[in-house]
Amino acid sequence: MKIQIVIVVALLICWGGDTYASASMVDSILQVLDREISIAETEYRLPKEYRIDNLRRAVKAAPDRQSLFDTYKSLYEEYLTYQYDSAYCYARRMEDLAAQAGSELMRVQAQAALLSCFSRVGFFNEGMETYKSMDPILLPPGERIGYYFSAASLLHNMESFAGSDADLSKNYKSRRIACYDSIISLAGVNTYNYDLAKLEKQRVGNFSDDKALAMSRALVARYNLSDYQKAKSYSTMGQSYAFHNKTDSAIYCFAMSVICDLRSSVKETTSARNLATLMLQIGDIERASRYINLASADAKTYNSRLRMSEINTIMPAINAAHHNKISSQRSLLFISLLFFGLMLIVVLLLLVKLRKKNASLIESNKEINRKNSELEIANGNLVDLNTRLKETDEIKSQYIIESLRKKTEFANEVEGKSRKALSKLNAKKYGEVATMLEDMGTQEELARSFTSFDSAFLRLFPNFIDELNKMFHPDAQITLDDGRLPTEIRIFALMRLGFTSSAEIAKYLGLSVNTIYVYKAKIKARVIVDKSEFETRIMSIPKA
Repeated sequence: MKIQIVIVVALLICWGGDTYASASMVDSILQVLDREISIAETEYRLPKEYRIDNLRRAVKAAPDRQSLFDTYKSLYEEYLTYQYDSAYCYARRMEDLAAQAGSELMRVQAQAALLSCFSRVGFFNEGMETYKSMDPILLPPGERIGYYFSAASLLHNMESFAGSDADLSKNYKSRRIACYDSIISLAGVNTYNYDLAKLEKQRVGNFSDDKALAMSRALVARYNLSDYQKAKSYSTMGQSYAFHNKTDSAIYCFAMSVICDLRSSVKETTSARNLATLMLQIGDIERASRYINLASADAKTYNSRLRMSEINTIMPAINAAHHNKISSQRSLLFISLLFFGLMLIVVLLLLVKLRKKNASLIESNKEINRKNSELEIANGNLVDLNTRLKETDEIKSQYIIESLRKKTEFANEVEGKSRKALSKLNAKKYGEVATMLEDMGTQEELARSFTSFDSAFLRLFPNFIDELNKMFHPDAQITLDDGRLPTEIRIFALMRLGFTSSAEIAKYLGLSVNTIYVYKAKIKARVIVDKSEFETRIMSIPKA
């Protein structure tokens, strides 16, 4: 934060005489000020209170009157711009101690302290009585300079109270100029007090003269000022800019002055009030209210009736503007809430309608999904059926061709044997005819038919035996005898080809139905898979 203050001070030093502060500079300094206000309590006030507490403890430990007087004087100086009642209290203690000690120097120092107190809070009668009754010649040069500044401040306040056109004002002005001349004669050339006295003398002649403005900037640029001294210089510049209607520049200077007041824990100040007035003029009601409240709090803390009377001239206008702004905001908020309320009702109605529509769409979607699922199942069944039909058609085609070939061979053999039998019958060789009829070859044909079936089946399902053996114990594997299927395996081969009836299988193989069941049970007893799944797994063996 202190680095930010140094930056803005450097910018101000580089400021040209007639150059306005830019909007960005004003915005930046106001942001810094707002942050300074938020941390002033912990960063600046508490350290000052700590210093004051240490001085209070030093009062009890003072070894002699001079040390006690010096401690009272230090407490007075800490409170002078911080809290009037305490400053006045310690100035009175200085006066009492001076009377006890019989010291004329202490008495005059106490009177100078009282004069400074009276001039700050507008106790003009008391201030003038003190001013007239004391002889500052006894004060050391440095304290005498302070006395003349206090006297000039008192005369300035009285001049303002009387009015610039009053006859008394001319008297006050001439006496102020005399005070500044006394300071110029006491202070060395090229010192802060010397230049400040010349500046104040210039301001008596023309309050907002450009020369006074340039001299104020020179004070900041030339000397390593305390925060309190900076605050006074920036306040002077702010008043000059405000007089010339250079509002941005005036705001910038007053903001700098308030920042320095905060950092030095000064409560007797006018800058916050002046800044609040300018904020009101430009329509920044929020900041105007914030700064006038700061000024009011400072005046109450300091207990300055003069500052409170000055603040009371502007605070009602700010409070009224703030109230109007709040009223406008409330009206706008009410209209906005009403609008959004109507919009909310519309949205809720649309939401209800949308939810109904959405529920209908969800129901429709569920129905569509259900139909799609059924369609997928049906398609799957059709695909499976089509695959099986295609497979069955291929098997039947190959098997029909093989059967035709074998039946043609068997028919040719039978025809040849029949001719021979007729020839023997014509020759009346009846014994040979009987022998030939008995040796017609039906059993051989049946064996050939089974061999043909086995050959055709294994061409269609070359992996059938391997897949079947995967379901048997290692010691119960199926082996082929010269490429022929065992009868019990032929049963399951026929099932794989689509023979579902045991009676149909028995008729084809020339066996009884019970024999078929026995063969099936015999095979299932050797498998290592679930017997209830065996036939299903048989049907899933793929062909080549």
